[in-house]
Amino acid sequence: MSYYNGVLKKNLDMSRNRVVLHIIYLIPWVLFSACSEKENEDPTVEVVSPAHGSSIMQGNLVSVRAEAEDVDGSITEISIYVQGEKVASAEASSLVYVWSTADLEIAGYALSATAKDNDDAQVAANITVLVDSPGGLNPGLNYGTVSDIDGNEYGTIEIGDQTWMAENLKVLHYADGSPIPLVSDEAEWGALSADAKAYSWYDNLSGYSDTTGALYTWAAAMNGLAGIDTVPSGIQGVCPDGWHLPSDAEWKVLEMFLGMSQAQADNYEWRGSDQGGQLKELGFSKWEVPNAGASNSSGFTAIPGGFRGNKGKFYSLGHYATFWTTSEHSGTGKAWYRTLYYDKESVYRQYNYKNQGFSVRCVQD
Repeated sequence: MSYYNGVLKKNLDMSRNRVVLHIIYLIPWVLFSACSEKENEDPTVEVVSPAHGSSIMQGNLVSVRAEAEDVDGSITEISIYVQGEKVASAEASSLVYVWSTADLEIAGYALSATAKDNDDAQVAANITVLVDSPGGLNPGLNYGTVSDIDGNEYGTIEIGDQTWMAENLKVLHYADGSPIPLVSDEAEWGALSADAKAYSWYDNLSGYSDTTGALYTWAAAMNGLAGIDTVPSGIQGVCPDGWHLPSDAEWKVLEMFLGMSQAQADNYEWRGSDQGGQLKELGFSKWEVPNAGASNSSGFTAIPGGFRGNKGKFYSLGHYATFWTTSEHSGTGKAWYRTLYYDKESVYRQYNYKNQGFSVRCVQD
């Protein structure tokens, strides 16, 4: 029996050893199988430059750089797109495309990059940038100049038979030297009567004097005179000697020269087609995106100075350019004005409370 027991023990030990060996051999196979079945990781791609949301001055050459990476393989192709059109491609992990903006319109543009790896997995990245203009007067037109009593100088532009200021007024005195009252306090402005003369800077910040000009009540713009709707108005108001505040009728002359019909000009609210775009300064240095239709082809160079409401609050810098006329709306105690808007190409005509603060442009006598 001891012989048989020994043989049995020996066989059991040999069996245990075979099981251990099978397990040892099995573990590498399982690990290998797990690695071989692991899914391919997608590559990554990024538009490195320019930065998303950045502004690029029209006419510049811009280096558009894309970078791609694949942690478990290799990049076989990288491409760059402008507005959905492929402009460059390479069998590499990085790519640079020199983009000329010389012939582009002032607008937002989509820049994209795609990358593909050795397993044909493909990814994309997208950014947007603004092709902008420095704004200012239209460099293709000839401007004159005029100075006010405070020594401020303004560009002037001939549009049809009229010559307009091409910048917002910022004078603090009438032509006879008498001061225009500055009202900064919100409650004090809100208590102004319809015949009160006052001006302020947007948000009470005098730094706006060099960009958007002053905001005047209607009485301040008129220097206390009664309303009129003739061509010319004959109201010097706050304007320099030899210049006057335009009437509603004079604004219609300007609008019709730019393409409005008489019927359109006589309408209320948004009228015409692209006349507002012809008047607005180009680009986004002062106007908010999209500054719809802006071309400044007229040379008027309208800028969005916002306005001060009749309760004394400030509104819509960058969105609205709003200008007084000399004309009252019969029976309402209100006065006509014009507005240009950041997302409209047309021109708004309406009347409103006289103790609001609007911008002023003057017309040569």
